[in-house]
Amino acid sequence: MRANQHTFFACSAPPCPNGKLHLGHIGGVYLLADVFVRYHRMVGNAAYHVTGADEHGTYTLVKARKLGRPVDDVAHMHIEEILQCLRSVDIEPDVFVRTSSEDHKDRSLAIYDQLRASGYVELRDGEQLYCGTCEEFAADSLAVGECPACNAPTDSNLCEDCGSALQHNLLRNPIHTTCGQSLILRPIRQVHFELEKFAPGLDHAIEASGWPESIKRKELDWLRSKLMALPMSRHFDRGVTLNSPVEVAGQTLMTWFEGLWCYETGIERLCKQNGADLDDTMRNASTRLVFFMGQDNRFYYTIGVTASLFSRGYAIPYNHAIQDFYKLEGAKFSTSRDHAVWADEVAADIDTNVLRYYLASIAKPFGANDNDFLIEGLLQTAARIRAFETALRKYAGCNETLTADKLTVEQNHNVKRYSEAVQDLRVWDAMDAIDAFFDVASFSRADTSVSAAEVSVFLSLLNPVTPMLAARYGAFFFGAGWRPGLDGGTIRPSTGLRKPVDFPLFSDPIPEAFIEAYERRLRQVRPNS
Repeated sequence: MRANQHTFFACSAPPCPNGKLHLGHIGGVYLLADVFVRYHRMVGNAAYHVTGADEHGTYTLVKARKLGRPVDDVAHMHIEEILQCLRSVDIEPDVFVRTSSEDHKDRSLAIYDQLRASGYVELRDGEQLYCGTCEEFAADSLAVGECPACNAPTDSNLCEDCGSALQHNLLRNPIHTTCGQSLILRPIRQVHFELEKFAPGLDHAIEASGWPESIKRKELDWLRSKLMALPMSRHFDRGVTLNSPVEVAGQTLMTWFEGLWCYETGIERLCKQNGADLDDTMRNASTRLVFFMGQDNRFYYTIGVTASLFSRGYAIPYNHAIQDFYKLEGAKFSTSRDHAVWADEVAADIDTNVLRYYLASIAKPFGANDNDFLIEGLLQTAARIRAFETALRKYAGCNETLTADKLTVEQNHNVKRYSEAVQDLRVWDAMDAIDAFFDVASFSRADTSVSAAEVSVFLSLLNPVTPMLAARYGAFFFGAGWRPGLDGGTIRPSTGLRKPVDFPLFSDPIPEAFIEAYERRLRQVRPNS
C-alpha cells in the first residue's frame, strides 16, 4: 500500500425491501456512493461500496400483510427487484448484506455486547404503543400519527418531514396501521444507549470533523440542547433477538441500530476476503467511512451510528452525504401516491449514461431543496452528452490529429476543482467542472489539432459518472489498455490508423413514446384545474 493511499468504505443506507427503487432513491443515495467509489479507485485509493437490505423494518411486514404472503417471501422478492434496479443503472455494490443473514445477526450482537461491556447500555423504564384489538405491540410504521414537533403525518420512530427522532409517548393520535384502531401506551423495560456518558467527547469529535456545516450544526445542537438516551430494543417479532439482560430477553434491537450496522457486517466480510482483521481495519488511520443517505436517515447515522463508533474507540465517519428528498415534477417522490418513476423501467428506455449524468447533476446539498427531476432536464442532458460525443467523433480517423500537448492552466484548475468536489461529496459541483473543462477543450472547438491529454483527462472526468461511455471512447482513442487517470502529463497519442467509430451513440434521442407517457402520467391536466 502506498504511503498516501486510503481505504474508503462508501456505505449507502440499506433500503427496506417493500418495493423497487425509484429514481429519487438512486440519485440521492446509491449513485453518489458509486461515483465516489469509482473516483477513488481511479486515483489509486482502495474503495468499496457497502450496502444491504433492512429486512427487519416494519414496512416489509405491512406490505406482506397487504399481499397476504409470508414476510420472508416478500422480502426476497423485493430484494431481487432492488438489485435489478441498481444493476439497471450500472451500480454493483461490492457487498450487499441481508440483515436476516446469520453473520449480520452475530455482528450486531457483538456491537451490542461491546457497548454494554463499556457501560453504555443500560436498562430503563420505557413505553411502547400497544393495540388492544390486535393484542400486539406496535413498532415503527405499524404505528402512525402526528409529529409533536411539526404536526406532519409520521410513523412512531422518525419524522420524515423535520427529521425528529420520536418517542412513543410523544406521538400524537397514534393509530395501528394493521387495524386502524387507536393505540395505547404500555410500560416496558428496554435497553437504552447512554449517550450522556460520552457526549462531551462526541461533541468535540463532531466539531473537529469535516462534515458539512449544516449537518454538523444540527447534530451539535441536539447534543447540547436535546441530549437523551436512545431506546435500543422493543417488542417486535422480527429482528436481532437479545438474550440479555434477562429483563429484555426476547426483545429485538431497533432497526435504526442493527439495520444501519449492516455496513460493519459488510466491512467484516471484505476483511475476511482480504485476510485482514476487522478491528485493525476500523482503527487504521488510513480507513475512511463515508455514509450516503436521504434526510430521513440523517439523525440515526450522524448520532446513532457515529456514537456507536466513537464509544468503541473507532474514528467517527469521515463524512456524510445527505440529500433532501428528491422531487419529481415539483412534488416529492411518493410510491403511495404513484408519483414515482422506477429505475429499471426508465433505464429500459433511456441510456444509462444519460440517466446517471442527469441524476448526479441535480443531487444538490442538503437543505437547498433544489433536486427536482424534470423531463426538460433529462432532454437537456441527452443533448449535452450528444455534444460531447459529436466533438469526440470529429477526430475519428488517424491518430496524427492528436498532439502531445499538456493541459492548460485553466484545464488543470477544473481538474482540481472536480477532484475537490468529489472528495467533499459535492458531486453537483464536480459536474459543473466537467462542463467547464469541455467548454474550453480544443476538441470541443474547430481546432485542427487536439491534445491527447485533453481527450484522456476529459474521459477520465466522465468515468465515475458515465463509466461505459468513458471506457468505450477511451479504448477507441488509446487502445484496449487505456485506464482513466487525471494526470494528463503521462498521456501520449498512439500511432497508426484508427478504425472508424464502430459503436452507436450513447446519447440517442429520448423516445417520443417515453416523453408522451411521462407527460400523460405526471403532467396530465385534470378536469376543472
